Amino acid sequence: MRRFLFKTGLFLLLAVLLDRGLGTLFSHMSDHASGGYLGHQNYIVNRSTDDILVFGSSRAIHHYNAALIADSLGLSCYNCGQDGEGIVLFHAWWEMIRRHHHPRLVIYEVTPAYDVLQGDNTKHLGWLKGHYDDEVVRREFDEINPRERYKMLSKLYRYNSRFHQVLLDYLYPVHNMTLGFLPVHSELDTLRIRDERQQNEKASKEELLTDTLKLRYFNDMTSDAGVTRFVFVYSPTWYGHHDFGIDPIMELAQRNGFLFFDFTDSTKYVHRNEFFYDGSHLNARGADEFTRDLICELRKHRVIE
Repeated sequence: MRRFLFKTGLFLLLAVLLDRGLGTLFSHMSDHASGGYLGHQNYIVNRSTDDILVFGSSRAIHHYNAALIADSLGLSCYNCGQDGEGIVLFHAWWEMIRRHHHPRLVIYEVTPAYDVLQGDNTKHLGWLKGHYDDEVVRREFDEINPRERYKMLSKLYRYNSRFHQVLLDYLYPVHNMTLGFLPVHSELDTLRIRDERQQNEKASKEELLTDTLKLRYFNDMTSDAGVTRFVFVYSPTWYGHHDFGIDPIMELAQRNGFLFFDFTDSTKYVHRNEFFYDGSHLNARGADEFTRDLICELRKHRVIE
């Protein structure tokens, strides 16, 4: 019995040491990655000092040419967009950014599924696991999924879905973004258009439920923004105005005196194959065209003076 207890105790001790050791190693590599998505994240939360920041999902990172914005407005700009992410991630990033910098303008690309509607918010905590020791991040975990706190006792668990990403971004950093902007050089995929249309028709028949936590995060960001001005944007889609659930953000913008630019019904883009690579995302040509149109709107409304 004693031998069994000794071996069990030794195994647990080795497991803890291995977890701590490898977890610390991956934490170091993640924090010092200079390329790829981790390098992108490290710059945003630790070193960004740009006048203009762009937040939002893949429709942000692929739609907003930050270099064009910077050159046209004479201000520094960085695209903080992240594929498949929304306000859960950006609220935490915003709190970390504000500790060292207050940008003049935040442009937020709104994606209802990630920013307004109810869904599995736990999946949006993935990019925040490495920052779990930060009190802001830890509070979000407790609000969204309190059971995660037990898993986060493991240092290695914080990187369990991103081992490959951490190794690549640290050992073989790829610098494929220009000020955070990641253009897609591709033509329209008509098969994806067909599939997306079917999904949109199905979604239009479902009941849409607003996520009160997501809206509270928006209110937190905008009500305590200080010198930062917010602009909300719904960039073009191939279909036109097919998405749902945008009203709460439009109401928030109106209530707080923020501008909201809706490009989804613009005839310049609707069904214009040359500007898209699927129904919801602009290609590189479309991104440049849209960015120029947005710059015109920002100038017209004297957003930056």
